[in-house]
Amino acid sequence: MNKLISIMVSLLAILFFAISCDDMNDIQKEYAEKGEQVYLGKVDSLQSFPGFERTKIVWYIGSDPKIEQTIIYWNMRKDSVVKDFVRTTSGIQKDSIVIENLPEGSMSFEFRNINSKGQTSLYSSLTATMWGKDFAEGLNAREIESRNFDYEQSRYELNLSLTSKGDSVVYSQIVYTDSKGTERTIRIERETNKIELSDFTDGMEFRFRTVFFPPQGIDTVYNEYAVYKAPTAVFEKGTKLSLLGNIQSNYFQRDGKYLYEWNKGGDLIIYALQEDGSFAYTEKYEGIVPRNVYRDFFFYDDDKFIAISTDHKVTMHKITNGKLVSVGNVLGTGFNMSKFLPAKGFFYSVGDYTLKTWFAKNDATWASSNGLTVATNFRYDPCVLFNFKYLIGIDAKGYLHSIPISTTGRLGNEDAIGSGWNRFVKIVSVGEKLLGLDNNGDFYEFDFDATNSYWVLDK
Repeated sequence: MNKLISIMVSLLAILFFAISCDDMNDIQKEYAEKGEQVYLGKVDSLQSFPGFERTKIVWYIGSDPKIEQTIIYWNMRKDSVVKDFVRTTSGIQKDSIVIENLPEGSMSFEFRNINSKGQTSLYSSLTATMWGKDFAEGLNAREIESRNFDYEQSRYELNLSLTSKGDSVVYSQIVYTDSKGTERTIRIERETNKIELSDFTDGMEFRFRTVFFPPQGIDTVYNEYAVYKAPTAVFEKGTKLSLLGNIQSNYFQRDGKYLYEWNKGGDLIIYALQEDGSFAYTEKYEGIVPRNVYRDFFFYDDDKFIAISTDHKVTMHKITNGKLVSVGNVLGTGFNMSKFLPAKGFFYSVGDYTLKTWFAKNDATWASSNGLTVATNFRYDPCVLFNFKYLIGIDAKGYLHSIPISTTGRLGNEDAIGSGWNRFVKIVSVGEKLLGLDNNGDFYEFDFDATNSYWVLDK
């Protein structure tokens, strides 16, 4: 029995070896008939250079003489382009292509060399970047910091922000149509910070953009045009009010409904704004804010007032039963600035041509970040906040300026919005009204617009 089992195992082993040899012979025969697979030299040393909605790709091809074309794939191999390869040297040779009409962002590209015999190389790949509108808008474009429109001279003076090292700015561009209907294009070099648009009439528009050439790129990049409009000229001298003013009094508003007068005798007189634009006497507190104690006084918020004492201390008050009552302790000392302007939740100080912000709470305590300088060379006098949204000021030549402000007191871009305003020694804002007080003590009222009108005072 043992002998029989040994014979059967031997027969099975011989049969398995025979079958294995037949399979191996078949495989060897298949590969022998097929021949050895030959690969072309692959694309090497890939580099990409971004452009606007396109990219330039550079690569090197080795000395393989059988390469005839390079196929470039992208978009998951759904898109491709074939680049013919023309050999000009027997060694390593540089080649390149610019691929157009690509989406902004990054994309993967694959490269494969081929020839007419069906031979191919292995794949090479790289990721390339394309620029677009979002990229252009994110660059550090120049801004127009102030616009001074001169109606009488038909010109618009513009001050631009400074360029900085590494910002890629090449130049800026302004396009406008003059009064004769001729379109003008002005190129502003990066070293130029001031430009004048001549033959520019009121109500006209101009377009402004910045041109960049970012490093390692192949294209200049333009941000979108920003459109600016000059204000429309308004000719008037204002409506003279029956309200008698006094150049020695201080005037301020409350809630856009009341005009307060703090006169030389320390009296506080209240006038209510009527629907017809006139002001009606409402109430008077005699000697409530003595001038020998306080040198400035204005309404602040809620029912609170801010006072600056003659020894330069800041205090908060409210009026209770006809008396001025202190709220909390002294807020601060050393406030020897020449002027103070109340805003919403803060007030400005003006001193040595410097504008600063001060944030006081209604419990007579300071908020954080006080004394922040928001402007230097501030030379507007008189000045006032209009509707708590715009800082309105008159310069030494009588031009009226408007500067938007943020909720934190930051200043926006400045515009010249009027001329002839040096006829007024004080300006006061009450709601949508702007009042001008002249040397004769006469008030003139304007239904005011701080953005779209250029106020030419008709003397």
